Amino acid sequence: MKKSILFLMITFLVACQNDSNTNEMTSTDEPVVTDTSSSNPAAEKVSSNALEGMYVGYFQSKKTNDQENASYSNKINIVIEKIENKNISGHTVVAGNLRPFSGTINSENYAEVSEPGDDKYDGEFMFTCYPALEEITGTWIANDSKLAVSERFFTLKKTTFSYNEDLLIAEITGDENDDYPYAHLTENQNDIGLEVEAITWDAIRINASNKILKKEDIENLYKGDLEIIRNTVYARHGYSFKNRKMRYFFDSYVDWYVPVSIDVRSALTEIEKKNDELLKRYEEHAESYYDYFGR
Repeated sequence: MKKSILFLMITFLVACQNDSNTNEMTSTDEPVVTDTSSSNPAAEKVSSNALEGMYVGYFQSKKTNDQENASYSNKINIVIEKIENKNISGHTVVAGNLRPFSGTINSENYAEVSEPGDDKYDGEFMFTCYPALEEITGTWIANDSKLAVSERFFTLKKTTFSYNEDLLIAEITGDENDDYPYAHLTENQNDIGLEVEAITWDAIRINASNKILKKEDIENLYKGDLEIIRNTVYARHGYSFKNRKMRYFFDSYVDWYVPVSIDVRSALTEIEKKNDELLKRYEEHAESYYDYFGR
């Protein structure tokens, strides 16, 4: 019997505590004089382009409406594309959605920006850039107050992204005879509302980006393994998953994963395209995941 690696597919993540340190903008027509001797990292004077770039981390629930299927935590990428005078613009990538934003930023690096408003999940971001820490911290408020999660908070680290065909979802470490070598991943998780599934070592070992797979490589794999192997190809290219099961897996358990795009098909290599077709065919007829106790 194959030995399996336990992971938690998070159906409902536990709502996080409210952020009590949210910054509020003070409106003024006069520029704020920055004290460079201040201990506040946001007060450091930097060039505008030093603040530009992508910031990645968790987009966490702050206010919920107790609806079913709420997504309490997703990995988000806030990309600051341009800062000119007091104007700031860019886009966000989260949960399979890419949305532009624009707004203003003051001399204390505090920004208020809005998404267009023509999507049900659009809203307004308020955040402060901390150049010394290379991070941004703030909140988001949905335009639609009736969403399952209508307010979120975040602290995001400045990040770079580059495609690497050799990335695996985890290092192959420990004893392969151990049923659950990654059980420590669940130590700090609350058991309420979690759906437990498992994948095997094959999902880690097989790479569909750097070599052509043969049917002999995958014909006896479980559906869960095939699904993870195929979607790891897309994760390497920075695909932002709409599929909640895949999103929770890559958000929670793959450290290198960065959502940068909602369509990476044109970026796939010829090897990846061929393997994608092969894996899809076998997914349709493969057995399901191992359950918690294994089979």
